[in-house]
Amino acid sequence: MNKINGFEIFSNDDGWILHESNPPLSLDHLYSKMVATYKDTGLTTFLWSVGGHEVYDYETKIGERIGEEHVNLDESTKKRVANLQSLIDSCGGPITGLSKLCHEVGIKFYPSLRMNEHYDIDINSPTYGRFRRERPDLLIGKPGEKFEIGTVEHGIRTGLNFAFDEARDHMLSIISELVEDFDVDGIELDWFRHPAFFRVDEAYENRHLVTDLVKNVKQKINDVIESSGRNIKLAVRVPDTIQDSIRIGLDVEQWIKNEYVDIVIVGGGMVPYATPINDFVDAAKNTGIKVLGSLEHLRPATTPETVTAIIDRHISKGAHGIYFFNYFHKSNSWKKSIYRTIYDGEYRLNKRKTIEFDSNVRFTLSEQHEAPFRYAIPDVQIPITLEPDKENTLSMLNFPIDIDSNLPEYEWELKLGFINYQGEDELEIFINQIAVDISDMNINFDGWGRLEWTDFKNRLQWIKYPFAQIIIKNNGYLSKGNNILELRLIKETVFKTDKVVLKEVKLEL
Repeated sequence: MNKINGFEIFSNDDGWILHESNPPLSLDHLYSKMVATYKDTGLTTFLWSVGGHEVYDYETKIGERIGEEHVNLDESTKKRVANLQSLIDSCGGPITGLSKLCHEVGIKFYPSLRMNEHYDIDINSPTYGRFRRERPDLLIGKPGEKFEIGTVEHGIRTGLNFAFDEARDHMLSIISELVEDFDVDGIELDWFRHPAFFRVDEAYENRHLVTDLVKNVKQKINDVIESSGRNIKLAVRVPDTIQDSIRIGLDVEQWIKNEYVDIVIVGGGMVPYATPINDFVDAAKNTGIKVLGSLEHLRPATTPETVTAIIDRHISKGAHGIYFFNYFHKSNSWKKSIYRTIYDGEYRLNKRKTIEFDSNVRFTLSEQHEAPFRYAIPDVQIPITLEPDKENTLSMLNFPIDIDSNLPEYEWELKLGFINYQGEDELEIFINQIAVDISDMNINFDGWGRLEWTDFKNRLQWIKYPFAQIIIKNNGYLSKGNNILELRLIKETVFKTDKVVLKEVKLEL
């Protein structure tokens, strides 16, 4: 077995159990429904979200607990309130209970703190939070200020503005409580939920304020280590590129240089093939800082083949571990199989993989949940609108194979999913400047489909497209590393008003 030593496997749980389970919850429930699902999987660290919007789902003594000072709660919030109280009564609370359970089975435990949230929540809702309700002057959008719907500014207007001392001080107080009062092995500052912390035009110039906060957190942790003898790590999750991070006010390169952090989790896992994780690895060289690559179930990255390909890509770029977000519901057997692909290189290289090109489709400005992602995540190449060729030009895609081994001997298929491609449309396709022979292409007009994120309410849905899919079979076109896919729309169906759009590119190995 080619086992990689020291590899980290992190899994983030968003706290679902409090609002999805009928009360009362007990320590036994936390074990059977959560911790036991990671038994013998190789997981190194379990992270649990302590709440959001400055409303907390743990036994805090300084923050606002869910449901405080509210009546006429909806059913979901009633469950959260009752389950939090039952855990406090039976085992001290979820942080106390989960840290105990994780340590008993040899797993490290980190609370995960969402550093900002931009959900569209009614101001009178118990989930909105007293801190923002009482201090609207501390928000990114000023009281009474209006923004055009469908803009980044509108989408992030209700988030905390970290330009204000009071906002940063509040977060520092919660962080301090979590590392001082509980037996945790570290803490995650989740700067990707959600990635907007300043007014857009002030973010870069205010980056030093967040750096000072991170520095103060590290000093607080060092003080706790010195006084208690505990080993506590500081993990941060940041946007997909160093450039985008600093643009929105997160000078992660400076954090790494000054060793204010111990672990950097790169990106949200939504555009893994456009994430230059090697830049973070290079920045952390000659330090003790570990860099983890991210996966997001709602990317979507749901099939074992897709997940394995992303893991393979992160590892080939030098990642020291993998971070799973929204995979907490997966079975023990699924986790055993997938986690093995991380620490067992030979096993991973022999697994089938599906490399799916990153898409901009999910990142709209129609919802507050999406706006900060659109703000912080780099543009990618898909979808592409193809214009009929009039000047012998090509629409080019850089297709990163980036696998640890040469292409497998068994056949692969490259699948191109189109919208509005009809029978009279004609495409010429090149791979690495070699024209794909028509005998190596199959054009399927029966339609094709894909699992897509729709919106926050309807989640992942299978979307059917009644247009063509072109399937290219292996005939020596692709090689290890970067490959260039080029398309030329030679002829377009006459009288057609809708343009041909390349919606999906995926390579099945």
